[in-house]
Amino acid sequence: MSSHPETPRSGLGAALESKQQQQRSFSDYRRFIQNHYDGLPGALTRFTGLVTGHEALAGRLIRESGFDVRGCKSILDAGCGNGRYSWFLLRHADADAKLTAFDLSQQMLKRAHARLKSERVSHVAADLTKLPYADASFDAVVCGWVLEHLPDPRPGLHELARVLRPGGKLLLLCTEDTLTGAMCSRMWHCRTYNRANLKDVCKECGLAFERDLWFSRLHSWLRLGGIIIELRRA
Repeated sequence: MSSHPETPRSGLGAALESKQQQQRSFSDYRRFIQNHYDGLPGALTRFTGLVTGHEALAGRLIRESGFDVRGCKSILDAGCGNGRYSWFLLRHADADAKLTAFDLSQQMLKRAHARLKSERVSHVAADLTKLPYADASFDAVVCGWVLEHLPDPRPGLHELARVLRPGGKLLLLCTEDTLTGAMCSRMWHCRTYNRANLKDVCKECGLAFERDLWFSRLHSWLRLGGIIIELRRA
């Protein structure tokens, strides 16, 4: 059991945070999120990424001094969205590396496919809690802004650990329980995570914490940008 159990939050952040997960059954919430990303909000993710800087900042994470995928021959982009992280993965991975990308939203998959147009990447519709891949299939995984759409992170984290080979690496990005995180939660109808609690849950699921990563020094100083951690399959 986690040494950092979740406790009810209070204050402005708690008031701002989306209540969609609490107000709906998981199956209803799942359909709601699919429709949300299939629709206009999903179509605008590339534009909003440019406005917020996340399109450019993604490249500061996936590089030699960040999440280094050199030597990784099989890479998974879990919840690939519009292909933002896939683009950088293809750019920095070895020329013979293969990338698999999945998303729950069919429309987001179409947007990612149209953006990448590469024979080195395959796109499939899949659920993070029931991945259609064999054990130890991937050398590296990126899971960006997906886990917060699960009321309990454990099923998703167990699946990510299962499909990673022993010693394989995972870049995990999640919305944090800060004021800015609550604002993002409101926009994308997701939950937020406590940083210490999430690290403990990752450990429970067989994912050893390696290090915190940040988009920039400014993000680190101001504690902005969400939870970005590198993990390794134990």
